[in-house]
Amino acid sequence: MAKPIDLDGFEAMFAADPDPWGYAASPFERFKRRILMEAVGTRMYGRGLELACANGENSAVLGSKCLRLLALDGSPTALAIARDRNRATPRIRFAEAVLPGGMPRGPFDLIVVSELLYYIAPNDLQVMLARLRAAVAAGGRIVFLHHFLDFDDAATPPALVAEAVERAFAAGFRVGYRARTGRFDAVAFDR
Repeated sequence: MAKPIDLDGFEAMFAADPDPWGYAASPFERFKRRILMEAVGTRMYGRGLELACANGENSAVLGSKCLRLLALDGSPTALAIARDRNRATPRIRFAEAVLPGGMPRGPFDLIVVSELLYYIAPNDLQVMLARLRAAVAAGGRIVFLHHFLDFDDAATPPALVAEAVERAFAAGFRVGYRARTGRFDAVAFDR
């Protein structure tokens, strides 16, 4: 098994390639983005939060659904790329944050957590989930999109992440959307 990737690893990836997963051109990434936006829903949100925004491809579409969107990432290079990608959209603010410690308090009307939680160490996962629960505004929505197949550089196995998310949002939230594909799950919980 490979060593879990850390912030230095993500920083090196974005320094070597501004789009290491092909977010802009990949048909699979466009498909994931469509599912993500289905999970977000049709309403307009006031204050939104995107965790692990990477190079800002998802931020561009999420920004159209929020009056204000705070997009966070731990990689300064990814944030620079995301800011440049979205420079014409003043409603999106980008900021560097290391999670779970850098999780903003909220409340947020929309929180999007896409392909992130399995990179958080198991001992920090429960802390992260508690902070996410606390940050969802009354009437707000939180969206998770994560792969469910194991992969080598995850700090926490994806199946364990999915179980932890379901447990954390079982009380006080209702499922507003759920989709499962051959590789990833998307679920939205409404407070």
